[in-house]
Amino acid sequence: MNFMKRLTASLLCVAMLAGTVACSSSDNTWAAKTNEKTIPIGVYIYYEYLAYQTASSKIEDSTKPVLEQKVENTDATEWIKKKALGYTKQLFVIDNKMKELKLSLTEAETKEVASTAAGQWNQYKDTLEGYGISKESFTTATAEMNAKSAKVFEALYGKKGSKAVSDADLKAYFEKSYTDFSYVMVPLYNPTTYAALDDKTQKEYKKFLEDNAAALNKGSTTFDTVATDTQKKMKLDYAPSQTVTTVLNEESGYPAELITLINGMTPGEAKTITLASVNAVLLVVRNDVTKKTATQLSVDSSRSEVLAHMKQKEFEDEMTKLADESKDITVNQKAIDSYPPTKFVQKDNGSSSTAS
Repeated sequence: MNFMKRLTASLLCVAMLAGTVACSSSDNTWAAKTNEKTIPIGVYIYYEYLAYQTASSKIEDSTKPVLEQKVENTDATEWIKKKALGYTKQLFVIDNKMKELKLSLTEAETKEVASTAAGQWNQYKDTLEGYGISKESFTTATAEMNAKSAKVFEALYGKKGSKAVSDADLKAYFEKSYTDFSYVMVPLYNPTTYAALDDKTQKEYKKFLEDNAAALNKGSTTFDTVATDTQKKMKLDYAPSQTVTTVLNEESGYPAELITLINGMTPGEAKTITLASVNAVLLVVRNDVTKKTATQLSVDSSRSEVLAHMKQKEFEDEMTKLADESKDITVNQKAIDSYPPTKFVQKDNGSSSTAS
């Protein structure tokens, strides 16, 4: 849509850049606005902080300063600023979609937004306030945005949405993209004192799991039996086993060597692996994911999870495109420029966690 620029005290403040009105202002309290909504500068700062954290995970050399490197073939500073502004502009896009689709947050959802944000704020308050981010800005940028985005996503891709995904397509995606596996993990350290086990004990535990993997492959034992025997042998007060159904890739958070091992296994096969990153040895069984299909897709919460994996990138790309093309957003360039990514360099080593 075309944005009708109104006469202001200074006509020189109007400059068109990539379809966005960039305006220099003496008021640094806001980052961007339309006729209907104004986004506080704290929201932009939070998104810049988030983009800086993301850039830190994408650079090639973690020993060198983030801002002296490139991210996705772009100067890190420019990449961070572009991401932050893009996230900020998407707030307007999501609000527009809410109106277009006649959606609104219910009273219960609004309370959940406040509760979620309050819990996260308590954890990150000291760091974020130090950057000039208020609780209100944090709430807008995180819990509120997430709740609205989820509502729009469901209205588009859910069972009654304009882009609804059929059960057949969802089933095909789940069985192709998801992996189901179980594992028993034995720490190579004392779980009470965290002291490393001696070599003899480590070898004993590794052989124990190797023998059980062989028995599983022969069909002479069951995974549940192995898990129970492991808990007894280790005298653990917790179950050392877990079953996981997920999209197993580098974004899943599992060690690369474990992902490689599982991807190379066939359903029903058992193997062991020692992971230095967690100082533990694992017995892993790859399960037949098709046996989980019916359960996964019949429960609303797990069906929504699969749907999100399937369509989230498409959704995000569309929202980004709409934000980039929007012509009715006024950007307070002076305010944005007063908060460069260098703001986060001094505290780079002091914030190992990211509030999101």
